[in-house]
Amino acid sequence: MAEARVAPGAAIDDAEGESLGANQEIPQQQAQGEVVVNIMNQVLIWIGFDVVANRQAFRSEIAEIKDMVELTEKDITELQELYAKRTQKVYFGLQRTKQLKATLHWV
Repeated sequence: MAEARVAPGAAIDDAEGESLGANQEIPQQQAQGEVVVNIMNQVLIWIGFDVVANRQAFRSEIAEIKDMVELTEKDITELQELYAKRTQKVYFGLQRTKQLKATLHWV
């Protein structure tokens, strides 16, 4: 699992996947003053997937950031269309779709 150390006060996901804003108390490891964060969750939050259920649905298809290496922009478009057709719809929107595609080139 990809993990990173994040300074206290940053907007992150806690261990249970709940979104924490910059103004909320962030769980910290007592000894080091840092918390372990899942990078894929953090990237999805930055893109705009603020709802935990939406991030979990997306991560059922792409579990980790390293899985995005093999994707193309067409794959993201197809994934967007797939989620729009589901019973529990997840709308990516134009900005989220663009940012996901940009993430492909960043990874």
